[in-house]
Amino acid sequence: MAAAFAVIWSLLYPAAGTSAELSSLRAEGRPRALAADYFGYNGANLLYRVDWTTPQFLQTLALLRPSTLRYPAGTEANYWDWRKGWFVSGADLPPSYRGIEPKVNTNRLEDLQPALKAAGAKPLFVVNMLTSNLEEQLAMLRRAEALGMPVAYVELGNEYYIGQGDHKAAFPSARDYALEANRWSAAIRRAFPKAKIAAVGASTVPEQASDPRWTGWNRELLPRLRGADAVTIHHYYSSGIGDTQFKRSREALPVRYSPAEVAVVLGMPFSAWSRLQKNGLALVEPDREVWITEYNLFDQGQPLPGTWTHGLGLAAATLLFTDDPKITLIQCHALIGNALFASIFSSDRGFRLTGFTSPTEAPATVPFALTASGRALQLVGDALRGMTSVQRWSAPGLPTQQGRGGFAYPSVAAWSFSDGRRREAILLNLAAGSRQLALPAALANGRFEQLLGTPLTPVSNSGSLNRNQGRFAGKLDLPPYSITRLSLP
Repeated sequence: MAAAFAVIWSLLYPAAGTSAELSSLRAEGRPRALAADYFGYNGANLLYRVDWTTPQFLQTLALLRPSTLRYPAGTEANYWDWRKGWFVSGADLPPSYRGIEPKVNTNRLEDLQPALKAAGAKPLFVVNMLTSNLEEQLAMLRRAEALGMPVAYVELGNEYYIGQGDHKAAFPSARDYALEANRWSAAIRRAFPKAKIAAVGASTVPEQASDPRWTGWNRELLPRLRGADAVTIHHYYSSGIGDTQFKRSREALPVRYSPAEVAVVLGMPFSAWSRLQKNGLALVEPDREVWITEYNLFDQGQPLPGTWTHGLGLAAATLLFTDDPKITLIQCHALIGNALFASIFSSDRGFRLTGFTSPTEAPATVPFALTASGRALQLVGDALRGMTSVQRWSAPGLPTQQGRGGFAYPSVAAWSFSDGRRREAILLNLAAGSRQLALPAALANGRFEQLLGTPLTPVSNSGSLNRNQGRFAGKLDLPPYSITRLSLP
């Protein structure tokens, strides 16, 4: 399939901006510290009826190399009874959860253990401040510790800045939430002195600009927080082409976007990151951490989720977070499900509800195989795992890409990581033409692994993308639309 799409793409859109000239990478600033548990996943698995204990799931999970798993995930946590491994009896659930019958094997702490073991990961516990109470949630954390799970990271609820009725009833304002969060932080700190605790910060979503609860949440919350090490932010970005002048046809595969449209989509992680830095991170005090506990492309109006463009863009979004030292923990949403968000397919219908106009357009998927996001983030997870410093690199001699509204971003982006003994690097070529790089001494020799494909390839199985690997010395070719992992001595 990958080869067929490559031929079609090359016929429709000849490679633009191909460069045979040797370009050099240059270090941007100095290396900075990186938290060893930096990269993980939001463990949302409830809607997809997948048990944490499924052997095939555990095998694929191990490939992703997450350092943390969020339990019992996001919205679920606000209604969760940890003793049952299901929702609180009588809770007024959000519409998406109504009518779901409990599984035979529910989502208990004991069920989480095999996943943590398979991944070598720590849990991030989201406590239920909405439909439970402090003593009951402390009991959950004590039970987790008794089962051998470290209580290292605790999140004080999920998305209370959204103005739905039960959120407003429990926390009429951010001030009310801050006061309660302070009480819970103090109690959790007494019981678990080594735990890091995060309060709910608001994401920076332009579409919510009309909701004063949402837009004013962080300014009202942050000055009043006491005892919380961090605030959480959820970071979603769109494709950028839903309301532009671009025209596209979704009548049949392959979906036809021009290279200029693809450039807009791949630029959205960069422009969204720029907005987050200006509108969200700038408000957070220098001595408080930020945890990005959910992030991804969120656009169901275009047939882009699950394509290679989605995977490349999500890799860029993941790596851009390392540019800010306030961010000490990130968790991609989500671990398992369909191609809209997940890194692991839960079924053979992984492209449902992802922008394809009919079931016949969407290819069948392989349960427990990696999605486009999973394929890209597997390389990122390998490079990040256990690393304690990060260095950004650029190729200033190469032309920039043009995103939405003329937003300029690099066609080649690179980051290296070290733990003091070994070094890894990730290089992204986001352009339609190949690039040849002269590598600096710090990155000059080692082994490489490379994934590439045409940007509109729907990644449904291991054969959807092309893979290169081998040794390199001094220079390296980056094919169009590729991600490359370097392993350096």
